[in-house]
Amino acid sequence: MYLGAGADLEIDTLLYAYSHGFFPWYEKPPILWCSPPHRMILRGGEIHINRSMRRVLRKSQHTLRKNTAFTEVIRLCAELRDETWITPEMIAAYTRLHEAGWAHSWETFAHNRLVGGIYGVVMGGAAFLESTFHLEPNAGKEAFVAMYDDLSERGIHLFDFQVHSEIAESFGAYEVGRAVFEKYLSRALA
Repeated sequence: MYLGAGADLEIDTLLYAYSHGFFPWYEKPPILWCSPPHRMILRGGEIHINRSMRRVLRKSQHTLRKNTAFTEVIRLCAELRDETWITPEMIAAYTRLHEAGWAHSWETFAHNRLVGGIYGVVMGGAAFLESTFHLEPNAGKEAFVAMYDDLSERGIHLFDFQVHSEIAESFGAYEVGRAVFEKYLSRALA
């Protein structure tokens, strides 16, 4: 699962890692670089939104935004977990990626209060989704759907969730082996 240890979290290092199918995942130094044997993915047009979620989306009173609260999204993704790989160094690194135009967030607001969100890195035709959170039921899922719709419209056709997650699975994401993932990634970045 881990390919190596060390290096740094500079923009060029992170972009190189993502473009080669690995990402940083560690709790304390050294930086560990991960490429799981199975990747959780969706491809363009494969999202499945069940009937109850369609009802939630249709009746929602939330406001959806993009890139208006990136640092708050990543901070809440870290704070709302018992254990996290989202260290202060990771928050700083992904904030730099965001400022450089590579990392993005999709946010759910209720009465101008951030209640859900998702963030990730976008390169070529691939999106590498890092983490999501919710403070109200379904608020993270609403951000997820907003992210998927936005990126699909922009021609993204590979959504990498890296490892298994219940939210990704609830929308139809599935696992593929590393070789299949690398083939999809190569096509997405070509």
